[in-house]
This record gives sequence, structure tokens and C-alpha cells, in this order.
Amino acid sequence: MRRILAGSFVMAVLFAVAACGGPLKYKVASSRLAPGADAEIVATINESQNNTNVELHVVNLPPPGRVNPNAKAYIAWARKGDSGVWSRLGTVKFDEVKRTGELIGTVPEQVFDIEVSAEADEGVASPSADVVFSQHVAQ
Repeated sequence: MRRILAGSFVMAVLFAVAACGGPLKYKVASSRLAPGADAEIVATINESQNNTNVELHVVNLPPPGRVNPNAKAYIAWARKGDSGVWSRLGTVKFDEVKRTGELIGTVPEQVFDIEVSAEADEGVASPSADVVFSQHVAQ
């Protein structure tokens, strides 16, 4: 009888942990502009604060100048829905030797689109057409 109760308790705990969800993880292939590059996006939704912490990890990323000869940086962008305005999430930290990219940021939404574009200037106000990754984030 104790084994049944202990087993039931363990199952209840596992179910409760699974119900909490945890972070959303996306494996994202690159666009044709950066062939072979792969990204992992980890999105942790904070329901009480109505925002999402985002981690972006990229491998096999070419230098921005190979995507567009004028590009000097990769910028991550987020927007709420197809008709939303893109907001700058941050500059992707690019390691030219390892060909990796990293970004940690916060989006003031729980459902949104994210994209990474190659840009000529880090201070641009909106993304260029040189998008190397895009993903819809939602529970």
C-alpha cells in the first residue's frame, strides 16, 4: 500500500512539474542568406510580469559582411503580431573566430515574433530585408 501511495505521490509531483511548462525552446534554421547557420531560442515567459526573457544562441554564423557587403552587425528584433512595429531587442554578440552569436534580452510580450537581421549600423530603427533567422514565439 505504501508503494502505491509513494508511486502516486511521485506521479503527482511529476505531473505538476510538467504542467508548469518551463522555457520554450526553438531550433531555427537560417534563411538562404546564411546557409548552414543554426539558432536555438530559449524563451522563458514571466506571466506575472507580462514579459519573456529570451536567449539566442547561434552556430555557424557567417560574418555580417557576407550576408550584405555593407553590414557590420547582427541585430535582433521583436514585434507583437504581423501588424506590430519591430522593436530593437539588441545587438547579437558575434564571435568571428568561432562563428557564433549570443544575445540575452527581454521582450515585453508573451506572444511575439523574433528575427535577426544583418545591419550596416547598430543604431538602425527598423530591420533591413537581410533577415537570417525568424521565429514565432508562443506557448
